Amino acid sequence: MGRNRHHHTRATHYDQRQTRDANEYDESKRRKMIRWIRLRFGYQGPELDSRPHDRSSLSKSGRSSGRSGGNNSFASPYGSLQYTPSYRMDYHTHVLIVGGGIGGLCLAQGLKKHGIPFTVFERDPSPNYRTQGYRVRINHDGYEALKTNLSPENFEVFLRATGHFQPGFKYLDAETGGDAPPNAQFSHKSNVTKNVFSADRAMLRSLLLTDLNEDEIQYGMSFKSFHVLPNGRVEVTFENGKIVEGSVLVGADGTTSRVRRQYVPGAATLLDTDSGAIYGKTLLTPEIESFFETESTTMVISKDPVMSLVMEPRCKIQADLKEFAAISNSELPDLQNYICWVLIARAQYFHRNEDTTVQDLFSMTPTEVANLSNDMTRDWCPQIRAIFENQSPEWSSFLRISTMSPDIRHWQPSTVTLIGDAVHTMAPAGIGCNTALHDAEMLVKCFYEMGVGVDAIAQYEHNMRQYGSEGITISLDAGKMMYNLPGVEDMRAVVY
Repeated sequence: MGRNRHHHTRATHYDQRQTRDANEYDESKRRKMIRWIRLRFGYQGPELDSRPHDRSSLSKSGRSSGRSGGNNSFASPYGSLQYTPSYRMDYHTHVLIVGGGIGGLCLAQGLKKHGIPFTVFERDPSPNYRTQGYRVRINHDGYEALKTNLSPENFEVFLRATGHFQPGFKYLDAETGGDAPPNAQFSHKSNVTKNVFSADRAMLRSLLLTDLNEDEIQYGMSFKSFHVLPNGRVEVTFENGKIVEGSVLVGADGTTSRVRRQYVPGAATLLDTDSGAIYGKTLLTPEIESFFETESTTMVISKDPVMSLVMEPRCKIQADLKEFAAISNSELPDLQNYICWVLIARAQYFHRNEDTTVQDLFSMTPTEVANLSNDMTRDWCPQIRAIFENQSPEWSSFLRISTMSPDIRHWQPSTVTLIGDAVHTMAPAGIGCNTALHDAEMLVKCFYEMGVGVDAIAQYEHNMRQYGSEGITISLDAGKMMYNLPGVEDMRAVVY
């Protein structure tokens, strides 16, 4: 039986009636949120609209030239097609982005800014379907990517709605509460000490959704498969039966990327670090605020057992988010009263008994996760234990830590590519999100300068492999110091 021709449409024209009302409500709420931020922080910029920004050249060249790096190549079945890539945009140019996370949305904003047609396909049924995590550190690379890809007025909103802080860590000993010894401190030092921000992830994602209309982001679109046509264009099929066609496909669908599994299943293997993390939020009492440097990043180090607690700074800008959350009808808590933290250790320390499995950890309720964090830190000093005793259990969650090898293998470029965790998943070290933003900036630059086609993707992947590999290496070094992370040679492939 042939395909239903009514399901085979261009990405910008298929039927959206089932979700139109919900999308209009979410779009109205996002616009209300951003308008309020602009008014609250005194920025007088243009009104929001859904029109593409004027096309203009990028403000700077790429920051990484990259190297081809030896013979670790991988033969993708999609890279041997013979066709001539397009060096100019025409009526049929269209970028298909699978995944509406921070990397995919930053890519979308950059394409919109430079007049390149695109559609983001997000599997969630609506923008607010799930909570969007905790705080995220935006380093200099992330700052430059947002500055390049966002419109000037929305970048101004980012600057005014996030907190700026000095990079670096304050190290504490878990048992004594005093300063950690120098040999316990992470030796990696960044040579960039400016433009470092702490942003609420939900706030950042809302900002990246701003100005995207219903033709530019589609919800309820779970990726199923893709097919590269003889002319190099890409046909994508979704679980709901819809089929769309575009010039290129960008997999921005995260750590367990379905696009990656079909495209280069042997080139980017997800590795189990045999480690885990508990994420939480804690009410910021006067006692906690007086003990901790709440406006800088604090790392609490335990040597027996080896594990670390990392607390992100509570920046002053958060004091304005209570009114923001109320106006936006957000489910976020009273953010100026909370501090975000992550407790990281090898998997064995999360096991309540010998029979505990990874699946048992994943199936824990938030309250059970909160209780586990209390049990694991019962021998820590009272002032630090207050972080766990005062936590909000409903925000507690357990995550398995995965990574990829820093040896990012090569494959023949085609009209399919990957960005973010889909191609360089990293252990927690404040780098992964920024690398995804850098990917988005680099890919937009290559598309704009070289045309939406294979040559642009080849140049992007050439550069990405260098800085992506560096990011993975830094995160592995941090993990080794923080919670005795094993080497990649001792890790097993994740089965999913």
